[in-house]
Amino acid sequence: MIELSPKITPRDTRFPPVAEEFRPPGTPPGVRTLAFFLAVVAAVLAVVAYRLNSAVTRDRVQLAQAASETEQVKADLAKANARAADLQLQLDKAKGLRLDLQAQLDRAQSRQSDLQAQLEKVQADLRSQVDKANAQASEMRAEFQAKINSASEDSSGMRKALDQARSQAESLKSQLAKAQGDLAKLQPLAVKARAMPVVTTLEKNYWERAFTLHVKNMNPDPLQVSITVFGPGKPSAKSVTVEGGGLLNVENLAAGAKVVIESAGYDTLSVTAQ
Repeated sequence: MIELSPKITPRDTRFPPVAEEFRPPGTPPGVRTLAFFLAVVAAVLAVVAYRLNSAVTRDRVQLAQAASETEQVKADLAKANARAADLQLQLDKAKGLRLDLQAQLDRAQSRQSDLQAQLEKVQADLRSQVDKANAQASEMRAEFQAKINSASEDSSGMRKALDQARSQAESLKSQLAKAQGDLAKLQPLAVKARAMPVVTTLEKNYWERAFTLHVKNMNPDPLQVSITVFGPGKPSAKSVTVEGGGLLNVENLAAGAKVVIESAGYDTLSVTAQ
């Protein structure tokens, strides 16, 4: 701590008035010399006091300036501390972000390793498949070449077979012409053969005022027939098989009902209940 000297006012720096020399009668010379010496000392002290007062004033101004500069330095230091704290916070955030990025990088590298392993496996599988395909292609080429060679050999045989077929075709033409002549002779017999081999009889039910149609198969083999009844209402149809020599009954036919009997390969047979 700076100790300040007591303030000396300009009033104190003035030279003391020179007392009028009092020369009492009979003053010794030594007293006059002492008085002069004291006057000189007083003047010197006054100058020294003035200089000390000026130095103290200057020191006070410098002290006030130093205090202002100290406050400014304190303010700058506080700002620097706040800035340092902010930078430290940003540094901590950057460290956390770096750790997060490092973790992501590690996961990405691990994923890349997995993908690389999968890629190598797929490439190995593809190479294996390509090798198998090439082997199969070689086998197929050999097989196709063998078939081509066999086809070339068969071609000669086919030419011979074609010549034989042409010869047979000429023979078949002549046989066809003969068959057509025979068919023309058998046409009347075929028309007669289309008649359905059945016999139909109607039986009247007096109590119910209805008819029953009896259809008898005259062939020894079963006969597939389709029977459609057209009556007052909606037509009804059914398909049945009549055993060889068997009998089929169509019952409850109203008077005037029409029964149509059909069978593949035969003419249609129609019976009216009356």
